[in-house]
Amino acid sequence: MNTGIVAKIASRLAGWPHFLLASHLLMLHTLAFGGWKIPAVRLLWVAALGLFLIWQPFVAGERRIELRQGVVLLGLVLMSTLLLGPWLLLIWCGALAAAIGGRVLGTERHSERSGYLLAFGYLVGITVLGVVPEISPAVAIDPLLRGLLARFMPLFLPFLLIFPARAPERKSGEAFDLFYGVMVFLVLAVFVLGTLAYMLVGGAGYVESLFKTSLAVAGALLVVAWAWNPRGGFSGIGSAISRYMLSLGMPLEQWLVQLSEESERHTDPALFLDAVMLRLKGIPWVVGVSWRAGERVGQSGEQTLYARTCQANELALSVHFHHSPSPAMRWHVEWLLRLAVEFYLVKLQTHQLQRMGYVQAIYETGARVTHDVKNLLQSLQVLCYAANQPGDPAEVAALLGRQLPQIADRLKATLDKLQSPQIESLEQVEAGSWWRQFKERNGHLPVDWQGEARPGHFLPGPLFDSVAENLLQNALAKRLRQPGLGISVLFADGSLTVADDGQTIAPSLASTLLKEPVNSEDGLGIGLYHAARQADGVGYSLVLAENRPGRVAFTLSVQQ
Repeated sequence: MNTGIVAKIASRLAGWPHFLLASHLLMLHTLAFGGWKIPAVRLLWVAALGLFLIWQPFVAGERRIELRQGVVLLGLVLMSTLLLGPWLLLIWCGALAAAIGGRVLGTERHSERSGYLLAFGYLVGITVLGVVPEISPAVAIDPLLRGLLARFMPLFLPFLLIFPARAPERKSGEAFDLFYGVMVFLVLAVFVLGTLAYMLVGGAGYVESLFKTSLAVAGALLVVAWAWNPRGGFSGIGSAISRYMLSLGMPLEQWLVQLSEESERHTDPALFLDAVMLRLKGIPWVVGVSWRAGERVGQSGEQTLYARTCQANELALSVHFHHSPSPAMRWHVEWLLRLAVEFYLVKLQTHQLQRMGYVQAIYETGARVTHDVKNLLQSLQVLCYAANQPGDPAEVAALLGRQLPQIADRLKATLDKLQSPQIESLEQVEAGSWWRQFKERNGHLPVDWQGEARPGHFLPGPLFDSVAENLLQNALAKRLRQPGLGISVLFADGSLTVADDGQTIAPSLASTLLKEPVNSEDGLGIGLYHAARQADGVGYSLVLAENRPGRVAFTLSVQQ
């Protein structure tokens, strides 16, 4: 019951950070101006530490303290209470000033920042006017002045309550910036030690030394502020420090080199990701890594609560640390992980494109072979039709004897394409022999054969067989739609032209014919598309040479 009440009171107080800070400063003021010498007043130190634990921006206030941690904390409080003195108060004021300074630079609201600046100024006043004079009798201040300061300085603390403040967001780890806190501590240390050194070297009084040292420190801070973000044309030390922090442990250039090395070594995206994450594991300040890419999960090293994760779709990369990383470190790790993600996505897309290209090659090979088989079936159908017609059996037998071996050879070449689809047949045959066999094979068709082959000329036989059969079958199919259509086949100078005197091909169809599959009533266009691709693969070109009324011609020739 009592534990619940205490937890509720602590939760309520945590919502008033400036009230906690003002109460802590009031107790610190009492101890600094001679109160540490009175044993009864020393107990304020315990209460002041309790208020600080509720206010502090480092650890979540709702976190439960374990028994061992409670014993250690109690021992530290009792020991500090027994050893309480000016030097301990001086160190505590410096640490508290660093904590307040870290909060000031991380606060966005103007009113809240003003409240922290007031608290910081009051703490500096306690340090130089209350704590430092207690260290040595040589640091002398007029007793009347010091008494007035001890009585009337607390009147400024109620003004701290005027400025609203939010409770520190300690869960995010961004409520306190260690880098700026250390800078504030060092500046305050230089200010105090500079005052004491000026008293020793210059032989001046404490108040005079305090005034002159404050002017010197203020001037130095103005110079540093200008050098940090100058307007004279160079980037300043702020940019240099930022570049150093961003390259802490592993410069981005070195990481890009490692990514490129692993990208060249591994073509598989999963293996590349495994290798890259193991490279990250080798960084000194990384204790473990974990990653998830779809259903593939991996990890290496120690998995801690302090992790930085970069996620893109189904990919998630995490880097684990011993302690919560600073903002600069988180930014640096974010860039490293983003670069790894981009490289992985590029390799994944490349892998997918390769698979699509393989599937497309299989599709085109299958479509081409299917078209060749269709032409063979049409040739067999014509032979069957001729065999069933009345006539001299000897002539029919001679026709079958000439045609069947050629059809068998073409069927064997088609099956070879299925067994080795990636290899395009470039078997060269004598042009005169090919032209003679092609005419004999289709001599029974009502077609006007023109031209002769040049002696000693060779051409790719499988290509000309496939394209010629395709063009001739398309022309015959067009004759069925347009009775009386005249068809001519011209072979001259190594070029084959199949023409008809029918209607022209529609311009919309002609623009895509031979470039992509097109829709047609009798399949016109799919075979031509594959025939054009096949010709292009062996150095030939299939084009629509003419498309005008009375003359539609396709030509297969060597590419120019």
